[in-house]
Amino acid sequence: MEKYVFPDGGSSAYISSRQNGKVASAAKLSNKKYRDETETFLCEGVKLTLEAVRFGRITDAFILEEKAEELCWIAAAARSAGADVTVLSSSAFDKITTESSPQGIISVSRFPLSHKKWDGRLPDDFILMLDSIRDPGNLGSILRGACAFGRDTVILHRCADPYGPKAVRASMGALFKTRLIAADNGVDFISAVNLAGRRSIAAALDESSLTLGNFDIKEDDCVVIGNEGHGISEEIISECSYRLRIPMTEKTESLNAAAAAAVILWEYRSKKI
Repeated sequence: MEKYVFPDGGSSAYISSRQNGKVASAAKLSNKKYRDETETFLCEGVKLTLEAVRFGRITDAFILEEKAEELCWIAAAARSAGADVTVLSSSAFDKITTESSPQGIISVSRFPLSHKKWDGRLPDDFILMLDSIRDPGNLGSILRGACAFGRDTVILHRCADPYGPKAVRASMGALFKTRLIAADNGVDFISAVNLAGRRSIAAALDESSLTLGNFDIKEDDCVVIGNEGHGISEEIISECSYRLRIPMTEKTESLNAAAAAAVILWEYRSKKI
């Protein structure tokens, strides 16, 4: 196998062929089934690669040959974290990347250890539950917002894959800092919240809806954000004990899921809950 020597003296394997097994395996991570089988996903770009290094989840780093000298420093960081660093020809790199304007580095990361299925226990503090968020960009943006506003746990019910390229890109590293809990049965989860004597609040328009900013919020509230087009499912919304509306002008009827989540998360943050 050919070798590439970096300016700092470090070296790595060099691959030029798109048919190489290592390249083909990385390219398959654009497929959810393969991500689930291997419990790994792609992190494209400098920032996401550094997050994978920082949290000790990186396994491989692929660097575009034309950018190798410029990215020598991040290759060294990846090697120091135990990653296998490989320099690729532009043809081989293009087979893996999902970006239209790639930065010249793609890493493979293991799933964060904090991401699990719901086991019947509830987080002690504020809960953000996402019901059927299907747009990966929206999902990633919501996770980024949750991280920005200090919310460490997000419940996912029938949502897009958080490890898909668009969701990972939109999350900007929040995946590594947020505990994701997959709830197969959303009604059961809300029922558990209610049985614990906590408030379950659906972000949905209703004549009896609470208006954000005009009611006392509690540190153990559970707020549900619904699907971009259809909102929260009828089964879940009927199980919730309250409805919540965001006050807006008459010029628009609603916000998209990511914007609504950000406004609600900010309100809870501003009250220092």
